[in-house]
Amino acid sequence: MKDIYLDNASTTRVHPQVAEKMMDVLVNNYGNPSSLHRLGIHGELAIKEVRSLIAQNIKCQAQEIYFTSGGTEGNNMIIQGIVENKKRNKMRIITSAIEHPSVLDVFTFYENHQIEVIVLGVDSQGHIDMDELKNAVNEDTILVSMMGVNNELGTIQNLAAIGKIIKSVNPNCIFHADFVQGFMKIPVDVQACRLDALTISGHKIFGPKGIGAVYIKKGTDIKPLIRGGGQENNMRSGTENVPGIVGFGEAIRLRKDCFNDEYEAVRELRTYFIETITATVDDIKINGDPNGSPYILNISFNRVRGEVLLHSLEAKGIFVSTGSACSSHKKEKQYVLKAIGLAEEYKEGTIRISFSKDITKNDVDTAVAAIAEIVPSLRLLVKPRKK
Repeated sequence: MKDIYLDNASTTRVHPQVAEKMMDVLVNNYGNPSSLHRLGIHGELAIKEVRSLIAQNIKCQAQEIYFTSGGTEGNNMIIQGIVENKKRNKMRIITSAIEHPSVLDVFTFYENHQIEVIVLGVDSQGHIDMDELKNAVNEDTILVSMMGVNNELGTIQNLAAIGKIIKSVNPNCIFHADFVQGFMKIPVDVQACRLDALTISGHKIFGPKGIGAVYIKKGTDIKPLIRGGGQENNMRSGTENVPGIVGFGEAIRLRKDCFNDEYEAVRELRTYFIETITATVDDIKINGDPNGSPYILNISFNRVRGEVLLHSLEAKGIFVSTGSACSSHKKEKQYVLKAIGLAEEYKEGTIRISFSKDITKNDVDTAVAAIAEIVPSLRLLVKPRKK
């Protein structure tokens, strides 16, 4: 039985060419990029090449890219680095209610340390209200952090419009976007969006885990979280993860000429999934924006527990998630569904399907047939809620 992996928003399978490039660095070109000999210089040049490649794809300068261990570190590095650098009597920072925990938890930390935190609500599709944002930004606002593509719903925020509003009210306010679910899937232009900082990650695009990067606009003052050897222009000390960086670079190269075409193909697949599942299974809700990222589909089934459905599908070799993998250990797992106002009877029965280039129409047919077989039997075990 072929496994059908529909959890690509959590992580992706490393592409064989990525693994091959990484193995060469691990075994043959393993020098420390800070070393002065040939192997060290080889590593330094490899890092420089990938830095330029990332910059080309988000429209910035290579020296504005800094490597990290991934999205969580990147978001912490930007938010904490800005707040710690700006510390003054009156400070306001703004985000939305559906951000990744690596953003929301940092905001909560600062809320408990006498910093004014504004968390914007979202509508039923997961969009922020632009008027609410405009009213929230003032002269004390030092940072707005907004997720480009929501990791549970796939909702895409209009970063260009958000950037325009922020800068029109307070040109000195730093605008940061968590773009982990969008990088090399949806085009982004950091200059057109007036972004000062952006977070990206490697393992969502068939690259390795443990590697990511941030864009920090030249001239933006950020206090480094990690001090030591002065690597990454003193922004992130520690020996660079050269195998990870090279693998990240290869993953980008493999996608840069095809991700626009892939986007349309995946959208057709997502649409087909929705049409098939709504024709086959009753009493369900499709959450998020229909025009959001085609890579993510969030579905709620009434009178079904999402975790039970997940494991029932797993028994058939079909892998999905009940939400963000990074929220699975949290007490409040459904804060995104709560924020969009999803009815209580649907929250427990929510799963996230996340697509990739490797998913076929036959895979969709198999997955939908399995859900259609499992859901009625699970509903027999659950008593209807009292109204």
